[in-house]
Amino acid sequence: MKRFTKSLSSPATALSVAAIALAACESADVSGIKVASPETIRAVSISNVNVTMQIPKPNPALEAALHEQLNIAMQSCATGTTPHRLDVVVTDFEEQDVAKSIFIGDEIELEGRVTLTDESSGEETGQYYVQRSFFWGGLIGAAMMSDAEVNLSKDFAASVCEDVFGVKLAENQ
Repeated sequence: MKRFTKSLSSPATALSVAAIALAACESADVSGIKVASPETIRAVSISNVNVTMQIPKPNPALEAALHEQLNIAMQSCATGTTPHRLDVVVTDFEEQDVAKSIFIGDEIELEGRVTLTDESSGEETGQYYVQRSFFWGGLIGAAMMSDAEVNLSKDFAASVCEDVFGVKLAENQ
């Protein structure tokens, strides 16, 4: 028993326990396919948001969360006067595996194509590819991503606001 207690107090063991308890990192990437000019972007207001899923497994929770978060975010970042439709086609969503993440870590990912279309002319104003991912490990990381669809949807919408419209959303939005 004494040996067991001693091995738990070693620095390597403490480091391992800390890594299992707490580890998380996120990344974002927005690539312009057809980049709208800054003047055009300033004039855009979003009057309609459409989300389409092109992934193998249907995910109504993700579709609803992404639609809701984009509607909320666009009120703050697409503040122009020219009505546009925002079409998002989700091309990849990798779900979480909580058990796996606690022991070795796991990554969830949301990717999609975002298209801005002028409502009156039907002309495509801009098109972008957005990717958000979140890697986590341990108990705290798994707890942080317990509602992955909503959290990734918020992050996806924030990326669109920041990288397309140049508006950084407040953390609590």
